[in-house]
Amino acid sequence: MTALSHETISMDEVSIDEIRKTVEKLCSIEDKIAGSEAEKKAVRYLKKRLLEYGLSDISEQAFEVHSWQPMSCNFRVTKPVQKEIKAVVLPYSKSAKIEGQLFQLQTMYPEILEENHGMIGVTTWGSDLFLGPMKAYFSALDHKTKAVIITSPKEGELHKVVVISSGELLKIPALNVTKEDGDFLFSLIKKGPVDVEIDIDIEYSDRGESQNLVAMIHATRESKEEIVIGAHTDAWFKGAAENAAPNAIILELARLIQIHIKDGRDLKRNVRFILFGAQESGSKDFYYWCNGSKAYINDNPDSVENAVAILVMDSIGFPAPVRNQIGVTSDLFEITTNVKKDAKGLDIEYYEPPGYESDHWFFEIIGVPAIYCVADYSDLYHTQKDDAEHLDYDVIRFYAEFLKDMLLHLASSEVIPVNLFRPLSIFQEILSSHTRRKDSPFDLSQLLSKIIRILNQKKHFEREIKRITEKGTSVEKKELNRFLLSSTRMMNKTIGWIWRRSPPNDTSYLARMELIEDYIDLNVAIRAIRSMPISNVGIHSAIKLNKQRENPYNWIKVHEPLSLLEEERSKIFQEIESEISNLTEILDNISNGISTFLEG
Repeated sequence: MTALSHETISMDEVSIDEIRKTVEKLCSIEDKIAGSEAEKKAVRYLKKRLLEYGLSDISEQAFEVHSWQPMSCNFRVTKPVQKEIKAVVLPYSKSAKIEGQLFQLQTMYPEILEENHGMIGVTTWGSDLFLGPMKAYFSALDHKTKAVIITSPKEGELHKVVVISSGELLKIPALNVTKEDGDFLFSLIKKGPVDVEIDIDIEYSDRGESQNLVAMIHATRESKEEIVIGAHTDAWFKGAAENAAPNAIILELARLIQIHIKDGRDLKRNVRFILFGAQESGSKDFYYWCNGSKAYINDNPDSVENAVAILVMDSIGFPAPVRNQIGVTSDLFEITTNVKKDAKGLDIEYYEPPGYESDHWFFEIIGVPAIYCVADYSDLYHTQKDDAEHLDYDVIRFYAEFLKDMLLHLASSEVIPVNLFRPLSIFQEILSSHTRRKDSPFDLSQLLSKIIRILNQKKHFEREIKRITEKGTSVEKKELNRFLLSSTRMMNKTIGWIWRRSPPNDTSYLARMELIEDYIDLNVAIRAIRSMPISNVGIHSAIKLNKQRENPYNWIKVHEPLSLLEEERSKIFQEIESEISNLTEILDNISNGISTFLEG
């Protein structure tokens, strides 16, 4: 159904020289932070290159961000020695001038807390790249420190990541120093008191402005459909792999497709290039990153409605050891794995579906088929060593050639090459796993019967797709594409967070069905509490007994929390029933659509 077309679809090879030129220029513009002048300078350069390649339909779309820009960060030991230590300030620390005694945060205990109020904590990063700084920060708040120094996990590296879940400007400054400087501080602390000074200057505005750079190469025939390909422009430090190389690949693909059009070759769908702003930071909401893609979706409903697929790159070109990955929604999994490029010994991992990691996410959860190319994670990620000299251009060439072929195939196929049956098989597996729970009150048998009935039509429907592709009228092809895209969008909208798993599998189809597990667990907890004699005392009696000082019973106040738990259980039950109804509608629409084509 999704095999590559036998039609000759070709394009010139990618130019590593062109990619290298873009990478080196972008790396020379350091700290392209959301809303900063450096970010705007990078956008101006990228726009200039697109114009040089002959693209004319180019626009900048501004959107509001929280702009945070560190102007200076000074950290020095003043006692028992005097030494300047290189440090970087973590987002979103505020300007501060602080003096105080240093202590090793992880050795703090409650019984000695009082004597250390107002000191400055130093601790290691921990094993988790993103959660480590958050844990250190909140631990420092609990111990009422004036600042926290977090040491990098590797020697010679400085890191920058957002201290997630802060929800606001940080209450105390958070700084990062290299592992070796951290070890130096720890050794001083063991010998006696250590005094330090911190001086940070930050420019901050909650009314900053970032921008998406958007360019379009139009189809050679009239078409509203478009293939979107994007990467974010903002970066910490020089940001070579994260994210100059993906930007350079975007420009190179734009150059090649422009040549493809000028040479008189066919392009059945529009190709939209988006260089997203403010991916790394820019918001204090739950979704604190990917601000550019969220703004684009909100501001461009017609473009999003016409999007056949979204292809996104992030962190491409890190040297080994690293896991080079391609995440893909299940509807495009088969076509993605069929696009074979010379990986030159690279071990490419494929997984489905991609989660909340980059700018594909907000497209994906409204149903747009998605492909996400990424490296997971290099020791150089978000460090000052992520520079042009450390890039692996064989990896960059692989992703550039892969995306070139995928992009051209998606933009040139008569029929959109999506597979309806792979996600349906995943639906079947997920629902079957829930039916195996004997303590579930939800009947999923009808849903499973509907899925099996659709899957049994696979061979017949694939033959019909082949007939329409090869011999069908333009009207038939248009109707088939509309049905395929509508069906995949309905299924992709069920993708969401799965809290019982771990990355990169923390998202899945039918995510709301996870509530069945929550309902069962909650039911067990409520039954256990109900087994306590005290919980069955009437509420009026409970209130009366609670007021009586000579109450001889073993009294535990369970009535109010029990009532809240039962209320939540009722809400969850209703949500699951609603999700079952929604899924029934999706399956009926797909089944009726397939029958229409087969009977027509």
